[in-house]
Amino acid sequence: MRCFLLVPLERCSLTFLAFFNFTNIGNYIILIIAVVLLIVMAYFLSLSETAYTTVNIVKLRNYMEAKRKGAKKAVYIAEKFDLTLTSLMISRYIVNIAAVAITTYIFSNIITGNVFSLIISGVIMLIFFVIFGDIIPKAYAKEHAEQTALNISGLLYIIIKIQFPITWIFMKLKKILIKKDTSYEPYVTEDELESIIDVMEYEGVIEKDNAELLQSAMNLSEITVYDIMTPRVDIVAVDVNDEIEDIKNIFFENKFSRIPVYDDDIDNILGVLTERDFLTAYVNLGPDKMDIRELMIKPNFISKQNKVDELIKEMQELKIHLAIVSDEYGGTSGIVTMEDALEELVGEIYDETDEYDETEDPEKIISVSENKYRISAEMEINYLFDELNIDNYPDTKYSSIGGFVYKLFEDISSEGQKVEYLTSSLDGQTQFKLIFTIEKMSSRRIKVLTVEVFIIDEEQEVTE
Repeated sequence: MRCFLLVPLERCSLTFLAFFNFTNIGNYIILIIAVVLLIVMAYFLSLSETAYTTVNIVKLRNYMEAKRKGAKKAVYIAEKFDLTLTSLMISRYIVNIAAVAITTYIFSNIITGNVFSLIISGVIMLIFFVIFGDIIPKAYAKEHAEQTALNISGLLYIIIKIQFPITWIFMKLKKILIKKDTSYEPYVTEDELESIIDVMEYEGVIEKDNAELLQSAMNLSEITVYDIMTPRVDIVAVDVNDEIEDIKNIFFENKFSRIPVYDDDIDNILGVLTERDFLTAYVNLGPDKMDIRELMIKPNFISKQNKVDELIKEMQELKIHLAIVSDEYGGTSGIVTMEDALEELVGEIYDETDEYDETEDPEKIISVSENKYRISAEMEINYLFDELNIDNYPDTKYSSIGGFVYKLFEDISSEGQKVEYLTSSLDGQTQFKLIFTIEKMSSRRIKVLTVEVFIIDEEQEVTE
């Protein structure tokens, strides 16, 4: 369509120019100046198009809030990009046609023969427009998009407003010919945002720790309470009818600040007893006058299917630090603390009473030999397989390697038991054999494992 419009318009321009009698050198200088101005205009239009195509509108909005010069108009232009682009395209067509017409007229009067004048003028304008009206402005605008958008916003705003009547017609025509897709698609998806964070970390825009914190915050909505809770078998709790001295010893031995209180069965939890309230009453009243029912606070129950981000919000609103995790039958599935939730954000949190055991660190792989590693059962499956350079993750509902290995065993009786797991790379070229050995257990729960990794085909040891 552009070609059909270009030829008639160019002929009209030549006819218009021929109406004037340019017989002296001064008139040709005026025409050359006009061509130069048109090339400058082409430079500006190309600069504008690239700048507002690549500009970060979020940065422009921040500049507007900071009241930087030109930011308000720049935001207006960027937000109405369809209008801007249409206006720029119309302006560029006008500028290109006018420049070609004037150049052709000049050479047709200098060189006899319309064919030669058309060829020469076409070649000259092609060179100038490609270099000064395309390559240079686009390269500059791409490297300095935000600053360029601010600098040119004033003049571009005026051009858009002047051309609005013509632009409006083309916008209406576009709506008629091209139906708008009404399906909603977010500007940035979660996967794209994670990729952006990875790129920012790679380019040094943000530190590795900050990048991991952002990634962890995004993943909170995918992690359930079940994934982070202390399971039923590991709960330290007291019976409401226990002796006061026995309860005191449990506090001292385990060094917990809060302990659930049940009546006869752990499925019947009555409340939560804090160490502070217990010891205060112990000192002020004495063990003989203490009533555990009066000291404990009301328990808060939460479903194991709740997400961690919901858990944190609920705990903040209720001002609690421990919640009871219920199963589908109303029984006790486990307990979860605010510390458990925060550790999903910042990693393991240790205080003065915690004893650090590197074998139970869920992010630490200890090399025992060239192809043998000691790992925590709490380590994520995907993390372990990434570290072992195995790209085919197991198809399992468990997120931790401990739960996955527990499922592989038909029956667990003692430490030292072994189980094999066979897998392959995604392309099927390499076969792996993993041998898991239980090193440490607690209440039938796996705590520490060793894993040996072999390539089956070559019986070659696999290194990280």
